[in-house]
Amino acid sequence: MNPIMSLVVLASAIWMAVDASQLGYDKRDIRGLAAMGPVGWFFAGLLLWIVAFPLYLVKRGELKAAGEFRRQALAGGPAAGFLPQGYPPQGYPPQGFLPQGYPPQGYPPANQPTTPLSADEVADRIVKLGEMRDTGLLTEIEFQQQKALVLARMG
Repeated sequence: MNPIMSLVVLASAIWMAVDASQLGYDKRDIRGLAAMGPVGWFFAGLLLWIVAFPLYLVKRGELKAAGEFRRQALAGGPAAGFLPQGYPPQGYPPQGFLPQGYPPQGYPPANQPTTPLSADEVADRIVKLGEMRDTGLLTEIEFQQQKALVLARMG
C-alpha cells in the first residue's frame, strides 16, 4: 500500500473513533453491523477500511440520533420515561460528559411529583415503548417494567 493511502486509512480510522466517541451513543443502542463503539470503529477502519468507512458514513445519522436520545434520557427529557429502572448506574455519566446545566446524575430531582397521565398519553407511551422494544433499545423485561410504570401513572 502506498504511503499516501496508508495515511488516508489511518486518518479516517482515527476520525471515525473520535467522532463516534463524541456522538455519545452506546453500542447497545444500535443494531446490526454498526453496533460497535469507538474502538471497534477504529479497528474496523484500519483493517476493513473499504467497508467500514462507507458504513460509518451511512450509519452516522443513526448513531447521532441514538446519542442525542441517550443525552435527553439522562437529562430527564422526553425520553427519560423509557429508561430501565435503576438506570443510569451510580456515577454515570462520567464527569464532564454532559453539557453545563444538566442534572448531576442525569436524573430529574427525586422530589418532583409525578402527574397522572390521560388514557391517550398512556397509549402513546406504550406504543413508543413497543417501538423501542422492536428496534432493540429495550429488552422484553425492560419493556414490561416501563409499561407497568406508565400504567401506574394513569389517572
